[in-house]
Amino acid sequence: MLLSLMLLGCGGDSTDSHQDETDIGETPIDSGGDDDSDDNGDDDGDDGDSGTGEDDDGSGEDGETPPVSFNLGTAALNDTGITFGADYNRNGFDCSTTLSASDNTTLAQDCNQGRSASTSQSGFDFTRINADGTEYNGSGDYQTAPWACVRDNRTGLMWEVKTQDGGIHDANKTYRWGGLTALEREHPERQGDYYDDWNSLIIGTNEANLCGYSDWRVPSNHQLMSIAHFGSTFTNSNGNLASKIDGQYFPNTVSEFYWSSMPYYGEHQAFYAWAFQFVFGNNKNIQRYQPAALRLVRVIDPIATTNSAQQTPDERYTVHDDGTVTDLATGLMWAQCVAGLNGLNCDNGSAEAMDWGLALEYAQNTQLAGYSDWRLPNNKELFSLIDFSTASPAINLTIFPSTTNDYTWSSSPMIEFSQDSWFINFKTGLNWFKGRSDNMLVRVVRAGTSDSQLAAIDIQDGEAITFDDGLGTIEGDVAPVDVHAQVLINEQGLTGDPTTGRNLPDINDAKAQLGKALFYSKRLSGEYDTACASCHHPALGGGDNLSWPVGYDAVDVFHDFAPNLLGSGRYFNGSDSDELAGYPVIGRNAPTVFNLGLLDRGLFWDGRIESINGTPNARGTDAGIITPDSANFSSADSNIPLGASLANAQSRFPTITHNEMRGDEPLGDSHQAYRSMLAARFEGHAEWEALFLAAYGNNTVTFDRIAEALAAFEESMVFANTPWKEYVAALRGEANNNIDSLSFNQKVGAVLFMTAGDEGGAACSQCHTGDAFTDGKFHAIGLGQVGPGNGDSNQFVIDSDFGRQNITGDIGDAYHFRTSPLLNIAVTGPYMHNGALSTLSQVMDVYGNPGGAMNDLLGISSILNADSQFNELNNADYCQLTSVVDLMNKYGESCEQVYYNMNPYAFENTRFLFRQSFDESTSHSPAPEIDINIEQSDKVVEFMEALTDPCVTDRACLQPWIIDSSNWQQHPDYADNPNLILIGEDSHGIKH
Repeated sequence: MLLSLMLLGCGGDSTDSHQDETDIGETPIDSGGDDDSDDNGDDDGDDGDSGTGEDDDGSGEDGETPPVSFNLGTAALNDTGITFGADYNRNGFDCSTTLSASDNTTLAQDCNQGRSASTSQSGFDFTRINADGTEYNGSGDYQTAPWACVRDNRTGLMWEVKTQDGGIHDANKTYRWGGLTALEREHPERQGDYYDDWNSLIIGTNEANLCGYSDWRVPSNHQLMSIAHFGSTFTNSNGNLASKIDGQYFPNTVSEFYWSSMPYYGEHQAFYAWAFQFVFGNNKNIQRYQPAALRLVRVIDPIATTNSAQQTPDERYTVHDDGTVTDLATGLMWAQCVAGLNGLNCDNGSAEAMDWGLALEYAQNTQLAGYSDWRLPNNKELFSLIDFSTASPAINLTIFPSTTNDYTWSSSPMIEFSQDSWFINFKTGLNWFKGRSDNMLVRVVRAGTSDSQLAAIDIQDGEAITFDDGLGTIEGDVAPVDVHAQVLINEQGLTGDPTTGRNLPDINDAKAQLGKALFYSKRLSGEYDTACASCHHPALGGGDNLSWPVGYDAVDVFHDFAPNLLGSGRYFNGSDSDELAGYPVIGRNAPTVFNLGLLDRGLFWDGRIESINGTPNARGTDAGIITPDSANFSSADSNIPLGASLANAQSRFPTITHNEMRGDEPLGDSHQAYRSMLAARFEGHAEWEALFLAAYGNNTVTFDRIAEALAAFEESMVFANTPWKEYVAALRGEANNNIDSLSFNQKVGAVLFMTAGDEGGAACSQCHTGDAFTDGKFHAIGLGQVGPGNGDSNQFVIDSDFGRQNITGDIGDAYHFRTSPLLNIAVTGPYMHNGALSTLSQVMDVYGNPGGAMNDLLGISSILNADSQFNELNNADYCQLTSVVDLMNKYGESCEQVYYNMNPYAFENTRFLFRQSFDESTSHSPAPEIDINIEQSDKVVEFMEALTDPCVTDRACLQPWIIDSSNWQQHPDYADNPNLILIGEDSHGIKH
């Protein structure tokens, strides 16, 4: 019998602890009318005097909303648990922190509504239940006096409590998706695999009649959402992070995703199903073949949508003729159209996107249909509109016409990230959080089930679920993850081999051998103290392992001249009056020279070396190349010979740059004159002239030839024989290639890498496209300044780095930098244009939550808080950078001293660039944000490690590209002056 939902007046007894509450089944739903005495924005069964009172407006006699009459298995929406308010940049400790409207009235937020605001009870109301169905009366300490289930007295749901005993309820057991009670499992035209992994849990639980019921099942997304507690950060009984659920009732909650019963209906739907994670409190589509956790539920029966993924059918709603809709499952009344639209089909006007504060104000001030108690819906209310059986958009368009995929604000601030609030992405139904200054759509809501009402105890009406239905998928020879990866690889046109169609030099070519000698010669530096290899050594990943390179005038920890010292321990002398001894003056990280010949569009972080055409596979050789010596940023450099490559053009500029290789040597009349001076240094030396003769047929030395030879050497460093290349070849069926060259986690990481962000992926291939994993374009990612900068200033910042804007002059390109290729990325750190990140995990954090990553980098609570200051005591990641640690060790300075000595304006510069990077109205390519959890991020990192050619970690394999003590006798400078050869060594004197 259904006792609790249909309000037939036969609700069960409530426990003593609920004697002051009203069971659902006894009192009509709250009408949401005005009550001047209620200053928290909620209404408790008032007469609805603010409404129109007409019979067709969704209200009954006397303005009362009709009772709930559509059963989704729950009696009412739960509270979010949020009891704090927020302004744009911070969260408060209570509801007193808020925003004000344009007329200075206080704007109501999530904390002003719901049970936590309007009743004497807490926002949630749970009862522990013993395995035999009796109410628990123990100590509440699960370790000494455990319980088996939790009854949610608000929703009427009963939940399984997970154990740590190794039995069927053990929290650490994981399952692939699709067993008994998975929706659409019985549909003859179902898509994708339905695994039987969790059948034993369901059957065993029901055979045991756990807590008095035998119809336990897998919960829906909405049911999982109901127990999420967005107002607190809990840890489970083992201390593991599981923050959005009350561990006092739900012990042993793990950080993994928990499966829902819902299949996914977005792109590549056959591979996905919906799951929910309690670390942040978000739902997400994850791969069915990827094991996840599971918590069973017992629902109020009979469910109106049993065995169907369609949770929002037309009959769930009453559409009124005044622009409003009543949801019969929740009692909420909604605006049928988002803000800015109106009309029968919501096709008049224009949808208005607004920031979070303006959204709160709009909702509070609207007078739609004569009601004055509209509000911005909280996270759970807005979530209730999602129709997970469709996508683009994931909402019932018959009821809510003209709804788009655009993000829509909730009134719920995000507790961990104090500048963010929750929103719903109606493309597929993802819930996530973004900065409150972002502009999103608004849909207002009012009314709902009275906050004081509780569900009566439900008696099982349906059949027990104790038998396997035999409908599980029969597994094939090819693993699902391989099938999934193959689909994405084909869609994105990947071959796994970035060298296909390229004519690249070989290290044994005469020009490459000349280039190798030049690469290690200090003759190319103004003061004879720096070689190309000083900052781009093959043994150091083609870079220098430092955040900020040290070019000319290098010293060691004792401040002794040490030009051959590479990597950690290499300091800049800083002898000029405007320089600080030991501190670097180059603000950008030295990119790797590995696989330089795979790039076709441009070089340098800001793309100041750029092919006119960017023709694939041409490396810039088919047209002119734009350089800093060009007349303007769109004209080819007339000094670059026809047919020269990007690497050829690039090699001409470090030699003329003061802070890199020129030093204090006068530049002379022109860049070309200086280059000619450098070329003259090689004339008259028989060993050098012999190399030029072998490469060019005569011994004439010109800088054009030097640049060409350097390019040949650099472009010969092709390291692309990766496990990923073998995997892609194996998927194509090529012989002698192992499909398991990637681990399962790496394959999952590859799928996440190639999947769009709004489809649940990491969206990496949005920018890291093609077989070289770069689009060659420029993007802003919101990564703050941590080094000396580039000397760029305007009315807002000093000594910043404007990136691509310096080349184009377009403010929309401010803080945009070139997408790095990812081959061998595991060995080429530190990362990003300013070397700010030590690990690939930190890189993923920047994309997953840029604000949080900046907070971690600088040891602060909110980068947008005007009172924030760098704080090394709060585990600032900046303090772990090798270049920073070296400076702290050299001078005995604190990390904070190093930060501000490096650039006293860096913190304010960071705050400004962070705002501008996310401003879609000014930024040409604003910083992306993705919704992946830590475990998924780790899998993407594992995948990126599979992009490493084993040669780059094998010194013997790299030897053909290295001059060291074993072969320096063959270098042309050996006989004349061996000190001009760079033989790299580390801070311990070990030679590279």
